[in-house]
This record gives sequence, C-alpha cells and structure tokens, in this order.
Amino acid sequence: MPVVTSGITHGLSLAGDLFVNRGDTVILPDKVWGNYLLIYTVRYGARIARYTLLNSYGGLDMCSFRQTVLEEARRGKIIVILNFPNNPTGYAPTASEAQTISVILQEAATSCDVVAVCDDSYFGLFYDSACCRESVFGFLAGSHPRLTAVKLDGATKEDFAWGFRTGFITFSALSKQGEILSCLEKKCAGAIRCGISNCPLPSQSILLKAMERPEFEGQRMKARDVLRERALEVRRILASEKYTPFWEPYPFNAGYFMCIRLKELDAEKFRLRLLEQYGVGVIATSNTDIRIAFSCVEAEKLEDLFDIMLRCAVEMRSEAAAGGTVHP
Repeated sequence: MPVVTSGITHGLSLAGDLFVNRGDTVILPDKVWGNYLLIYTVRYGARIARYTLLNSYGGLDMCSFRQTVLEEARRGKIIVILNFPNNPTGYAPTASEAQTISVILQEAATSCDVVAVCDDSYFGLFYDSACCRESVFGFLAGSHPRLTAVKLDGATKEDFAWGFRTGFITFSALSKQGEILSCLEKKCAGAIRCGISNCPLPSQSILLKAMERPEFEGQRMKARDVLRERALEVRRILASEKYTPFWEPYPFNAGYFMCIRLKELDAEKFRLRLLEQYGVGVIATSNTDIRIAFSCVEAEKLEDLFDIMLRCAVEMRSEAAAGGTVHP
C-alpha cells in the first residue's frame, strides 16, 4: 500500500531515512534538481556519483549510465535516483530506454544491493508519442531479489494542486517477500510520526473528493493539453536559426521545463541580467545551462520571452567583443 507523504520532497527524505547511510553512494545525472544534493549530501552524508544524462543523438546516454552504475556497484550498495520527466531538462525516456535502465540495474543487482528511487513528480505530462507512458518503477518492481524500487508521486504537478503537500511513497519487492513490504511501510510510517507527526488531512480529503468526481480526469487532461500546447510552441520557436549562434536547446518531450546550452556566455551572468534589466526569471543550472519554465508562460507570449533572451544575449556578446564590461 502507498504511504501518504507531505509531498515528494518529504518522500525523498523518507527514502533517505530508510536506505541512505553516511558514506553510501547516490547516483545522479549531470543535469539534476539541486535539492537532491541538499537532501542526500548535507542531510545524510552520502557521496554523489554522476553520469551524463543525454547523448549527442537526443536521447538518454545509456552507455554513461551503465558505466557509472557498474563501477559504483563494486562498493556493494548503490542508491539510484531516477527522475522522469527530468527536472531541469524535461526529458522523459522511451519504452526502450526505460527497459534498458531496468536491465542495467538488474545487472548491477547481481553483485550489490540496489535501491532505485523513482521520482515521478511530473508523470503524465507527456508531449511526444515516443514517451514511455509507464513509470520506470513498473519495469523495476519485483525484478530482482537485491533490487528495491521506490516510487514517489505527488499531487502538486500531476494533479495541479500546488501547496497541498500531498504525495505517496510506494515500495516494491518480490512476491515471496511480502513481510519486507509490510516492514518498510511500518518503518516509513514511524519515520513520518517522529519527523512531522502526520501529513495534512485537509489536503488529502479535498483531493480524494476531487478524484471521486466524474469530471476530474477531463479537467486534468485539459490542463495537460495547455502545457502540451506551450511545449510544442517552444519547439517551433527554437527551430528558428536566429537563436543558433547564441544557444542550443537540449531535447525535451515532457514536464514543466526545458533547458538551453549557452554559447560563449556565462549562465549566471546571463540569468542576472535577464532578471535585473528585463524582469525575466530563469534558472542557471550550470556555467552553460539555463532552465526555462515554459509551463508558466502563455503560448502567445513564448516568442516574446525568447526574443527578450536573444536581445540580452546579443547585448552581452557585443559588449564582450567591444572589450567593455559585461554587467550582470
């Protein structure tokens, strides 16, 4: 049975309570939500191993993933965080990629204990027919005696219920290990009790009543269609060659966000200039990468957004070429 959590961030911390000891290895991609680092390194004292998320062909870099997983498996225990659709890039795997992830983790489980935590925060927000419509959890659940899969779901994005702080954590094990599932559920409930006492009942009650209404699913699909329209508009806009000298988009097919890789510009300076001079808020996720929340911009305003970003990039490039100071 799923255990109710106070949102997915709480679920990630519960997974840490149950599975992560100081010095354990947590495997993450190079493009990742920064809060994972705060949770697992600062709070639990884990060491982080990174792999390259995307390859040059517009898909997941399965070679990098496999190499990192099998190298770290020599330590005897690994925790792998699988966040799809990915934050910040907005990439969701194909069915073939999801299957490959499962095969690699099962291979690792032949020589070490594997905990795979599936952060499904943006599940269901798919904009491409190639996206796998099943969580990677479904490929992993019950697949190997030494592989424990954990699924995290939340109402915030999946049901457009911001601020409700309601999520779920679900565990898997082989059918003959039913006692393990019961034990994990009880330990998880104990961790909730000693940490925050309980999860909010009003949010749960409101969501339950909403889900019971016949029009709920139609309303949710309508909201998803709005996001899909915005995502496809971003793809159309960024296909223009006028942006090519300044950035290139990473592949995206799902979720709330997409990323661009800046050319010859510092991402943090670019972010600050956009905010201070143009009132545009984006996130710098590395020295080169900018995350854009297209989900919160109306479709007809998206081209204005990218044109403002282009104007800012042109100004910064021109100032640098002139030898002047590029003000953040």
